[in-house]
Formats: sequence, structure tokens, C-alpha cells
Amino acid sequence: MADENDRTALLSSNDYTTTSQDDAQEAESRSSLVSSSSSRESHSVSENDKPPFDKNGAGFPTPPTSRRNDSFHVARSTLPTRDIISIFVVAFDSKEGNLLEWRMPQELNLEGVEFRALISGAHTITSDFIYFRQGDYYGVACYEKMEIISDAERGARMKSVGVIVSSYNLLHQHLDFLAQQVRQILMRPGEYGDLEDYYQERKAIIPSSWDTPQKATQSPSHAPNVTMIDGEYIFHLLSMYGEQTMALWRATLLRKRVLLLSTPPIGPACSRVRAISLLSAHTTPGLPAHLLRPLFYISLADIDLLQEQHSYVACTTEKIFEEKSGICDIFVENQNIRIPPNLQQLLTITPEDRKHFACLQNITRSAVTPLDAFHSFFSQLNDRIFATLGYVCRSSRAMVGKDDIISMGLNPQQDVAFVRELAATHGFDVTVNDSLCTCCPCPCSSSSSS
Repeated sequence: MADENDRTALLSSNDYTTTSQDDAQEAESRSSLVSSSSSRESHSVSENDKPPFDKNGAGFPTPPTSRRNDSFHVARSTLPTRDIISIFVVAFDSKEGNLLEWRMPQELNLEGVEFRALISGAHTITSDFIYFRQGDYYGVACYEKMEIISDAERGARMKSVGVIVSSYNLLHQHLDFLAQQVRQILMRPGEYGDLEDYYQERKAIIPSSWDTPQKATQSPSHAPNVTMIDGEYIFHLLSMYGEQTMALWRATLLRKRVLLLSTPPIGPACSRVRAISLLSAHTTPGLPAHLLRPLFYISLADIDLLQEQHSYVACTTEKIFEEKSGICDIFVENQNIRIPPNLQQLLTITPEDRKHFACLQNITRSAVTPLDAFHSFFSQLNDRIFATLGYVCRSSRAMVGKDDIISMGLNPQQDVAFVRELAATHGFDVTVNDSLCTCCPCPCSSSSSS
């Protein structure tokens, strides 16, 4: 057993502390989505095409927007520049289905974006926001449905306006503008002037890899900014899954494939996807920045993509995914987390997990920025586990014992199989003392190697 002083010097403190960040990285408060008329004077929709807007005042499910609540022109002056790879409009056609109506640049291949930016089941809701992956890049879109008096459009006009950006961290900054523009495009079809201006002011250099088949094959080279989601979604996640949040935490550390099924709107589920990906937050050198890649919204058009993924978390509105075998390890429908028999021992909630969860609830409730507290809590917990595995791996004994598992904040009897699987997943060349496992016959082998 390693000397306790060495262990103390190596490992971080047991106390879970929140980290403070500068104002630009604080969890951003929700702002009302701005609706305004177009700044361009041109023909308006005919009287027959003008919609009775939602009389109940229904608007977008509030996305994690920036804290700005000012006009589009002020917002555009404060946004980072040169981050947009493409800007587009997707529409639903009653005869042809989802169509890519317009895009800039025109020559860019956006295959499949019409199904990612306008979700299955969108006709049942008035508005939504969607995060998605486009190859190795990220997209965000705002959707709205408008009732109209038109036989050709069967009484409803449905469109999404979105962008694909070069940096994951910048997605949420475009939501205010996109929400405003989808309303204008619905009212004035074919008028893309503001979208063109927005693109020209922010257009990024198109990546040289764009012409290759668009597959999500890479993780960002740096850990994303946690401000993409609002702290309220952290509370929603903890309330929705309760202690089972810790089962999802275990799954993220083991780099499993997690798929959430949700009814429309999909925006809140996209935020849960991001929150679940943060369960594996860490700062351990040598490990991928993302242990679990967030794919956000996926549709049936992404079946081939999912079959190629070794680890991910995503959401969908299409229940048929439930019948597809081999594309996910854990299927989550509402509050029901379905864990297959081969993973139940690894993902079982222990007394230590319950203590962690209670501590997490207390910290997030009292934190000024709950999102930062959530991220910091799991980053410290995960770093502690990986630091212990790394220390044992470098030691002459290379065997994980009871004290090591306790140092990780895990259960020395129930978590033997979990620690062994975790070491094998991340290439820590250690063995785990089988004599510690007293809860059941351990079916695993006694060693793991890279």
C-alpha cells in the first residue's frame, strides 16, 4: 500500500468547492427572445397569408440565451466575429417534407441538416430550439410554426433558421438573432437580407475537411465552455433523474452510448444532453477532453452515424430508435433509465453515490452559479478517481486495494468491478484485488491492461 503521505500529496481535497469564473463565463441568465419587424422595407405577406399569432402568447421554450435583452443591432456588435461556417433556412413542405430552402455559402454541402434543424414531430408544437452536430462541427437552430390561411400550405407554415459554427462555445450566442429571424422569415418568405448581412459579418474560413464525408469523428481539442446551458437545466436534470443521475455519471466515465427519447419540444432535452456530458468533466492529462461526445438532436437520417460511435449522448423524438439494436447502451425515456443486464452491476447506485448526490444537491442549491458548481463537483470527483488510478499504475505494486478505492470516493466492496472496467476503458495498467468483492461472485477477469 502506498504511503499515506504520498497519497495525500497526490490527491485533491475531499471537499467539493465551486469555482469562480469571470463575468464572460458565468451561467447566463435567461432573457426574453426578441421579436421585431424586419428592418428592410419590401412587400409584406398578403392579408390571406397573415397568421393569427398564438393568442395565448406562446413563444419559444426559453433557451439558454445570452443575458443581453437588447436589439439585434446591438447584439450583432457584441458577438464574436468570424465563427459562422454556414447560415441556413429549413422549411417543411406539405408534399416533399423537410427541405433546405436557403443557405450561405450556396456551394457548401449541408447534407442532412434539413432533418436535424427541423425535428420529427415539430408540427405538434409552436416553437423550439435545437442543437445538433454537422460532421465535426456544431449547429443551432430556432424553429417556429405559424398558422396561415393557405390551402397550398395546409394552414401552417413551419421553418427553422440556423447556423453552423466553428466553435462549440459560441452556439448559444446566436439564439436571440435566430429566434427573431425565424419569425421574420415566416412573415416575409424569401427575404434573406438580414441573414446575408449576419453571415458576411461573421463568416469563418470554411474548413478544408468540409468536402469529406460529414461524420462526427473528433472531439473538440479543448473542454467546452459550460455556459452553453443554463443553471436551471441542472436543477431539472437532478430533479428528473434523482439519485439515478449517479448511474448516468458512471455510464459517462465508462464512455457508454446514451440516447434520450423526448416528446417535442426537443430544446430542453438538448440541454440535458449537454448536462449529462458534463458528468464526465475532468482535467486529467492524457485523457480525451470529452469522455462522452454530445451529439444533441439526432434523427433516423443519423442511423449510420450512431453505428460508428463508440461513445456519445444524444436525444431524439423518434420512438422507433427503441427498436434499433446495437446503436446505444442505455436508453432513457422520460425518467426511465433502461440499463441492460450486462451493465447493471457496473452502474448500481452505492451508499457512497447517495452521499455524493446529497452533497451535489446542497452545493448547487447554495451556489451563486449552479452550473459552475455542478461542473466543478464532477471535475474534482473524476480527477480524484483518475489520479488514484494513475498513482497506482505508476507504483511498483500496480494493484488497486481497499484504501485506493476509498480514496476514489467509491465503495470498496461494491465497486470492484466498476474500478476494473474503468481502468480497462482508459488504459490504466493495474489489477484490482478480487478479495475485496464480497457482494457477489465477480465475473470479471482479475486484470486490465491498455
